Amino acid sequence: MNLKKFAIRGIIFLAVFVALCMFFSGTVRTITTPKVRLFTPKKGKLEERIKLSCKPAFPNTEPVSFALSDGITLSIVKVNSRAGYTVKAGEVIVEAKVADYDSKYKQYQSDYDAAAAQLLSIESKNRKTRITQRDQAYADAYYGVQSARHDMVDKEIEMDTLLSREKLERTKTGYPEGASDALKKAIDAWRSASEALEKAQAEMDDVSRYNIDETVWAYITERKEQQEKLEEAEKGLRTLVSLNDNAKAIVAPHDGYLAEMKVNAGDSYDGSQELFTITPEDALPTLRADLSNVQRTVTEGMNVSMENNTGISSKVVGIGTDTENKKYADIEMTREIINAVGSVYSIMENGTNMVLVYNARESTTLLDTNVVRGSSPEYFVYVAKRNEGAFAGDTYKIEEKKVKVLAMTAEKVSVQDDLSAYVLAYGEDRTIGNGDTVMEYVQASGDDEDTE
Repeated sequence: MNLKKFAIRGIIFLAVFVALCMFFSGTVRTITTPKVRLFTPKKGKLEERIKLSCKPAFPNTEPVSFALSDGITLSIVKVNSRAGYTVKAGEVIVEAKVADYDSKYKQYQSDYDAAAAQLLSIESKNRKTRITQRDQAYADAYYGVQSARHDMVDKEIEMDTLLSREKLERTKTGYPEGASDALKKAIDAWRSASEALEKAQAEMDDVSRYNIDETVWAYITERKEQQEKLEEAEKGLRTLVSLNDNAKAIVAPHDGYLAEMKVNAGDSYDGSQELFTITPEDALPTLRADLSNVQRTVTEGMNVSMENNTGISSKVVGIGTDTENKKYADIEMTREIINAVGSVYSIMENGTNMVLVYNARESTTLLDTNVVRGSSPEYFVYVAKRNEGAFAGDTYKIEEKKVKVLAMTAEKVSVQDDLSAYVLAYGEDRTIGNGDTVMEYVQASGDDEDTE
């Protein structure tokens, strides 16, 4: 009986010993074996969200300038608007004045008074001189020829300049082959001026038989010279006053967005360029995105949305290259985008971000970026092959497998290889290498979930 009890106790002791060995063996093995996370590859189309930094652009604008007479410039007094502002028809954009207005006014007034005094003197000196109808006809024909000749020469110079530019020769009739519309118009104007000169010369020939007294002719020419000076001074005064008055309030021609302001307060303006540019009525600017650092091919028609408001979307309406040879995309500006940001001016000052979603055309194997190892062009993954063990759970032997990477985003990698039959190891808690044995990381109760 005692022997039987002893045997039973021995068996129990042996069982306990074996269990302890198994426990401590598994514990040691668990502690010493690297832990990894496992990833199951899936097929799909690579999607990438590309952030685009945008500023307003104005591809379609109208220039607004201010015509000035020769020798007159404006001094810009005040600028009431900025690029990006909404403007209304008739709104005063620029306030200016004629530079040296007072001195110019005095000069024209002085010239007028001098011509008037001289004309009065001539009339007084020649009050007994009688001008007949023949005398007047001769004078009219004479000055008619002069005027017609000056006009013809001006038209001829304009025509010859265009002929030279277009490398063409004059023709007796019609137009040179390949002539532009501008050249055809210049040729027509020259021919009309030539005909007018011929007519004026014929009229001169008709009256050339008349004999005019030298005293009468001197009176006619002196009076005409002073009359022209008087008219020129009066015209200068009227033009000066009108320009100065109109320059005080240079307005927007219609509703639109101010695209660019070309002058600042204190500038001098000579009329050779525009003061500002404005968008056509009811036209919106575009959002211009710099594509210099975008690796994907962006094409017209691609959809985009606001970075922080995916409910507001738009599309790419144009692709181009700027003056610095940088590629850009123009995105359609909508009222919703403007309202979300506040104004076009706010976008111009601070910019705004749009997101373009790039979708691959074909399905491939998609992996998380932390699953793929190596660097271009030598990429690989660790395949985990399962080995069932008697102690301490399952273990895996990892093997290196090369893969061909097709595309890569911040979160996903598209590879050419079909990995659907494999389980991949990543996220190891210590360094691992080809052929190593690893265990799957087991999430403890209460730990945050790991996201793949």
